[in-house]
Amino acid sequence: MKRKLGQWAAAHEWWALGMIVTVFSGVVLGNMTRWSVWFDEAFSAYLARFNIVEIAHFTSLDVHPPLYYWLLKGWIVIFGHSALAVRSLSLAFALVGLIGLYVVVRYITKRSSYSLAAVAAVALTPVFVRFSHEARMYTLVFAVVVWATYVLLRAMKTNRRWLWVLYGVLLAAGMFTHYFVALAWLAHWAWRYREVCAGRVKKFFAREWVWCHVLAVGLFAVWLPTAVRQFATIQVGFWIPPITPQTPINYLTDMLFYREVAQMDGWWAIAAFIAFAVVGAVLYFGLRQFIRQSRRGGVALFVSLAVVPPILLMLLSMPPLSSSFIDRYVLYAQIALAVIISGCLLAAAKTHPVLMRHCTIILIIVALAGIGNVYYYGNYNKNTNKSIRASELMANIAKSGKAGQPVVAASPWVYYEASFYSSNTHPVYYPASTINEDYGSLAMLKEDDTGKIADLAAFAKQHRYVWYINVTEKEIEPPVASWKLVKKVDAYDSINRSVEYRAGLYDTSAE
Repeated sequence: MKRKLGQWAAAHEWWALGMIVTVFSGVVLGNMTRWSVWFDEAFSAYLARFNIVEIAHFTSLDVHPPLYYWLLKGWIVIFGHSALAVRSLSLAFALVGLIGLYVVVRYITKRSSYSLAAVAAVALTPVFVRFSHEARMYTLVFAVVVWATYVLLRAMKTNRRWLWVLYGVLLAAGMFTHYFVALAWLAHWAWRYREVCAGRVKKFFAREWVWCHVLAVGLFAVWLPTAVRQFATIQVGFWIPPITPQTPINYLTDMLFYREVAQMDGWWAIAAFIAFAVVGAVLYFGLRQFIRQSRRGGVALFVSLAVVPPILLMLLSMPPLSSSFIDRYVLYAQIALAVIISGCLLAAAKTHPVLMRHCTIILIIVALAGIGNVYYYGNYNKNTNKSIRASELMANIAKSGKAGQPVVAASPWVYYEASFYSSNTHPVYYPASTINEDYGSLAMLKEDDTGKIADLAAFAKQHRYVWYINVTEKEIEPPVASWKLVKKVDAYDSINRSVEYRAGLYDTSAE
């Protein structure tokens, strides 16, 4: 049965690839609209309201470069501003990346079995499923890295000028998407150095290698001063937690199970131990064989992509520097590790068929459990331990309120999430007095007047009944003591089994 399945896949590899990406798309779409947008997604959608020049200006005041936001702007113009529309762009990039992954693994192994296994392994990786339905730039980074890797391999083999030019363009495109894609380019450098040491490349700083990087720097030069300013201004005192001994373990549990290491207790701890042992066995028995079967050191390139970026990011997060280590910043490295594991499984199956068969079954069970966690946790914020419930709260306001009753957010953070669900019947506002930063995500609100209440007293005179929303463990309190509570609604957090997203309808004319 297994042999027949493999023969069919080899004979119909594009059909097999289509089946894998179709199933993957179904899994992602099934979870895409079940959860409220969270702050980062809401910021993306809010920023995409502006024109491309304004987008560049406002994101220059935050932490990321503008390419993803520009593309999201065009996507929204075509497909609309719903949660499905905004998030589906990430799925589109994920599919582009998966096709690129198939192409590059097929290129380095010359075997459809390895390329199909790689795509299937990545499609089943929980953390990849998670970020394929988040309205952020991480799957775009993945797609750029994958295709740049393929172009690099082709360019180094053929030395064609147009391939080196394309590689330089992709280097710049990656930098215009997320700054930490530079760690992937350093992984390319590490691999090229290995190729020089192995005698497969004559000179590290060959003319074509230098000029493609000159091209990339030249294309990125227009944004480089902004990038320097962002790192100097934003990274100081940023919110990212420091590196601890648990960080590497958490990196793996998040990839395999989509659970923090602190959540891996009880049976989950046993599952993690088994999963780590299985991955270790697969790498031990299969890595050398997989490397030997690859073309021109291609597997070593994936090893470099899997290892170099997370290690460098950890080192860059050590004191006296501020921490920058967030798993999703190097999502492409987790994907590279999944590719290596899948290849090692196939390579070791020739010498240890029974063991690898059992390892495959265990890893599939682990992946399904992890995808189950993605469905269960949704967009749960693991840094604040909050389940985002803005959509449910706004829906409850729409059910309980009447048309024309505005919604006032207690803070700009709450405003961003709620504003995504703003409507003509319940428009969302925030008091201007809550903006106290000139840089970062709040700078956009400070310069733009959309939804801004300059004078709360004057606003109350125009609207007798106002919904006031906040995220708090305590009962909600009005911004003006004289406002009288008429009714209240909330959104239950089934994960934490608590209520934090709260709203109160107030009569602002009460004496």
